Amino acid sequence: MVSQSPIPLHLCFFLIILFMFLSLSWYSSYESMLEGFFDSLRLVFIVSPVLLLVVLQLISTFDATGRSTFFVADNDLNAGSTPWGVGLVLVLLLFLLSYQSDLRERWFPLLS
Repeated sequence: MVSQSPIPLHLCFFLIILFMFLSLSWYSSYESMLEGFFDSLRLVFIVSPVLLLVVLQLISTFDATGRSTFFVADNDLNAGSTPWGVGLVLVLLLFLLSYQSDLRERWFPLLS
């Protein structure tokens, strides 16, 4: 049997410090990439209510037999159709909330 000597303490400290410097440099390079990802994710959250309304409208245009009722005139089913105006207002509100600080700095520069 060959006995192995333990790793020297100085080497452990050196490796820990080296790992800390590498992790900080990796964080600084990936931070800008993550910010871009979160900006695009914010756009997905803004567009998702409109997509949901479109999907619900497409689903509601088919009756129980599978035929499309979209082009039928005088249809009683469209009396309570999906509220497109409400969906657009929701998208506008979500847009304004997500870019609130940017819009405030551009429109009211003296208050910032």
